[in-house]
Amino acid sequence: MSGLRRVTGRQVVELPDAELATLRAGYRAVLLDVGTGDGKHAVHTARQRPDWLVVGLDANRDNMRRAARRAAANPARGGLPNLLFVWAAAEQLPAALTGVAELHVLMPWGSLLRGLLGVDGQILATLRAACAPGAGFLVTLNLHAWRPPVPEVGGVAEPTPQWALDDLGATYARHGWQLTGAHYADAAQVEALGTSWSRRLRASRDRFDVLALTGTMGDAGSRGSGQPGGREGG
Repeated sequence: MSGLRRVTGRQVVELPDAELATLRAGYRAVLLDVGTGDGKHAVHTARQRPDWLVVGLDANRDNMRRAARRAAANPARGGLPNLLFVWAAAEQLPAALTGVAELHVLMPWGSLLRGLLGVDGQILATLRAACAPGAGFLVTLNLHAWRPPVPEVGGVAEPTPQWALDDLGATYARHGWQLTGAHYADAAQVEALGTSWSRRLRASRDRFDVLALTGTMGDAGSRGSGQPGGREGG
């Protein structure tokens, strides 16, 4: 796909590659928030990092409309010129979306959750190919998806930090991801994500469990091949 389908509210407009390149040139780096949902984490991050271009991406354009409309407004009225909302699936990222310096995938669901659990290697390969070598990543898993297990977890047992570092880490390494950290996020860390998921789920439960995965990307390779794109172990 050439260019990006940018959501600006009710409208979806084509952002040509040349215009994206010009926009990127004005910022230090690009952060990609995949499965952005209603975009609250992307908005939160764009405000915290005004020198970064933040791209919130989701396969459902309707969820992003409200945040996208506000982001596209005049900066004097609260608009965020360093924030783009893009309508696309994680399995089929726009070709122009490359050289990402930091990747966030927070509380994934559906096919995105299966991909981040290593069930679908195509998603891991596609996301890795969009990132620059050495790019950092943050993945957070809502462990209540296993209580009871939803169909999307694909038969994978509830993740633990040790399982993530040992088993999932090996799967990630085959696709150019180097998983270096896995821990249960505490309440302050969950709150700092600024997502609607965390607030909504925490309000309905006495305990909200999240497993946070961090690491860096290895060398670039063929997008969407499902084959190892970087050196073993990152």
